[in-house]
Amino acid sequence: MEDHDPHRQILEELLAGRGWNIFATEGSGEALEVARKVPLDFGILDLHLPGTTGLDLFQTISREIGPMPSIMMSGEASRSETDAALAAGVFTFLKKPIALPELQRSLDLLIQTHFPQSPGLPT
Repeated sequence: MEDHDPHRQILEELLAGRGWNIFATEGSGEALEVARKVPLDFGILDLHLPGTTGLDLFQTISREIGPMPSIMMSGEASRSETDAALAAGVFTFLKKPIALPELQRSLDLLIQTHFPQSPGLPT
């Protein structure tokens, strides 16, 4: 989930190009609604969102639905926010602006770790 349209569009294109079905949302309420209706493989969450945080969303999904491997990102996260996200079980935390190769490496590692037979791995 990403609240900035250009970032969300880039993520959608990157993941769709790797064969993943994408549910891109702008707000945490919409994201939680999708997660409650559709089994999600993993999440990419912005830490600072209108109305709540990506960490709160991650914890709610984990508690209500089950563990969901997630990449958290932010351009304004404090060290304590980053540490809290990682302690809560977020797979990795990326600082914005994120270089595309860095994002791709993080996605590759998440996919290799959690979905080793996935068609979304690079060839």
